[in-house]
Amino acid sequence: MTNQILIVGSGVNGLVLAKVLQKKDIPFLILEKNSQYIKNPERTVALTEDSIRFLNTLDKNLDINAWATPVNNMLLYQDTELNLSLNKDEEKISTICQLDKLHSQMLKGLEKKIIMGQEINAIDESEKSITLLTESNSYQGDIAFACDGINSSLRSLSEFIIDEWYYGQKAYIALVEAEHKNEAHQFFSQSGTLALLPLSLEKEYYSIIFCTNTTTDPLNELNTSIKNNAKHLNMDEVKSISGGHDLKHHGANRLYSGRVVLCGDAANSFHPMAGQGLNMGIGDVMHIADNIQEIISGNLRALDDYSSKRNTKNAQMTWIIQSLFGAFGNSAGFTKSILNEGMKFLDNFPKAKEKIIEFANKN
Repeated sequence: MTNQILIVGSGVNGLVLAKVLQKKDIPFLILEKNSQYIKNPERTVALTEDSIRFLNTLDKNLDINAWATPVNNMLLYQDTELNLSLNKDEEKISTICQLDKLHSQMLKGLEKKIIMGQEINAIDESEKSITLLTESNSYQGDIAFACDGINSSLRSLSEFIIDEWYYGQKAYIALVEAEHKNEAHQFFSQSGTLALLPLSLEKEYYSIIFCTNTTTDPLNELNTSIKNNAKHLNMDEVKSISGGHDLKHHGANRLYSGRVVLCGDAANSFHPMAGQGLNMGIGDVMHIADNIQEIISGNLRALDDYSSKRNTKNAQMTWIIQSLFGAFGNSAGFTKSILNEGMKFLDNFPKAKEKIIEFANKN
């Protein structure tokens, strides 16, 4: 045995897994294909209670609640009509933070364990180890975790079977200064979804996630959507946006093959409307952490259990997102009226809303 674990990808999920290994004194090495980190201050993530609790146990200095922004209320709209308000008495329902800030905080103490500029182009497995080959080097370990995102090279080289489909939308992001009152707003329309998430830095902002099927200028479409649907929030015009990548879902039929284990977006990806992608990946690591010795030793029962339980959770989340996407993204006329009335009916039942929030906060 080589007594070393290989992690491919040094995004947040790879770093979370590395923190687990570091805490348990298990030797590891992180391989990152990029030669430097790409920064984008407009990218934000929503963290569940499960995620925050787990991350804070890995690093006592992380203290996410001290610098991230709590969400006390989530308001859901069909176009301009408010349908549902998700909140809990004197409790936050989610937490928003800059992805760059979260990444930089997670990176502390791991810098010397990361080798940058190492894109995997081949793998070689034996009965007891796996070797990852780059253009100039080779790295041997007991097992390799693919934490390298939706377009995982390690997943591709290992020939995992995946199901995937495109949503027919592109995602754009922006930051706009605005008074947010710690409330998030989500608008559904036939052209796409518009999420406004509260973010407090040196000033208050809305973090905008705009998913649209428009074939015209997306910036103009975004400002039109804000003007038509969110005029009451008194936001300034958005001057610039970034992103524009096609949205797709994919899921691996099984989360391990030989000595390669998938984690995070390499295993499953989700539409950003529910803000659950990173949390589901952290949930993967939480399961791995609870069964670390069995998984890194290649115990088939433990690997099967990981694959089965995480894919069940991923399937549940996929079904919820697909239902929201199919219902709200394509509703009109009588169907739209039924949805509106159904959501308003649900809005009158605090216990039901608490169950929704409780489920959304479980990884």
